[in-house]
Amino acid sequence: MQTKRIYSDESGEGQEILRAIRHSRVGITPESPLAFNEEEMSWSDFSNGLFADTLMPHFIHINQLVSQECLKSVIVQDEFFLDDLPEKLSDRLRAGSESVFAAREGARGMRFLRKLKEKSSNCSFTVAFVVNLSGFNIPLANGIISYAFMEWMAGKNRRRFPLENISECEKLFFNESQQCSEKITKVLAKHLSNSQIVA
Repeated sequence: MQTKRIYSDESGEGQEILRAIRHSRVGITPESPLAFNEEEMSWSDFSNGLFADTLMPHFIHINQLVSQECLKSVIVQDEFFLDDLPEKLSDRLRAGSESVFAAREGARGMRFLRKLKEKSSNCSFTVAFVVNLSGFNIPLANGIISYAFMEWMAGKNRRRFPLENISECEKLFFNESQQCSEKITKVLAKHLSNSQIVA
């Protein structure tokens, strides 16, 4: 039975999640909304719908393929994923991937991300972000919360907060995402049912 470390929070105060968000998002600033856009739906509807039902399962599956370094499978699965989405969402996720590639250009320890850009620069933001996370060795649940934060931040009306004040963004995100971790736990349990999950 495979053992997979999905969560890490030594202090119990959420500091590991904040650290994951800060490490994984450094330099990544999508210019426009990704899948979530607050002008189209509420964060609650998005996180309980498209995020939980479609984006998270794709994130988990891609994370497993990345851990096995199966680049070809990553690219094929992402194409299937993008083809199944409405064109508007697919286009936004494809455009967002460039922000990940640009942020990690020339960074050490990002060999797999460089290969992804070389073979599939038009991939989804979801895939580029998962590959980016692997370079930071971030546990799966923390990584999903980091991804949720990126979706939330990109889809919000940016006039509500300056990006320089990341701590204010984080507070707002946690206030609006109280049920997020519970939902993530349920989705992880469903998709990692053959694994022994270590907290």
